Amino acid sequence: MLRDYTYPCLTEMPRHELEEFALRMISRMVPEDTMSELFTFEQEEVDSEERMMSAKLDATLRMTAIALSEIQQAFDDSDNANQNSERMTRLVLWHFYAVSFNLERAIPLQTHCEEVEKLLPQRPQDAFGWVKVLTELLHRYAKISSDLND
Repeated sequence: MLRDYTYPCLTEMPRHELEEFALRMISRMVPEDTMSELFTFEQEEVDSEERMMSAKLDATLRMTAIALSEIQQAFDDSDNANQNSERMTRLVLWHFYAVSFNLERAIPLQTHCEEVEKLLPQRPQDAFGWVKVLTELLHRYAKISSDLND
């Protein structure tokens, strides 16, 4: 079975396998020194629980954006480059949804997968573009969650 990380694939794979592979992909795309820089906080960022949480969420968003921006280039020389980069983009976006922001509690996986499929045709090429897309996605998820709970 080709793992394409679409909704049917994500529902059939054990979560620990998804987490493990997504973390390997992110660590491959985001250099260790960049990761260290992202998750090193100034004293004022850790003065309170709320500020610390905000700093961690921001760092996680930027880490995901960097990983996503590197995927296309990483697979440019492979056979089926576009298909491979789409697969890995889906996987990293699943990690963003399920692990990084624990959005499973608010948004059904199927809804997340539908949103991802809308993003794939016009995915950004750089980290700044991905930060914008991910931020907009979080806002959409907040609205969807609010609508589901009304």
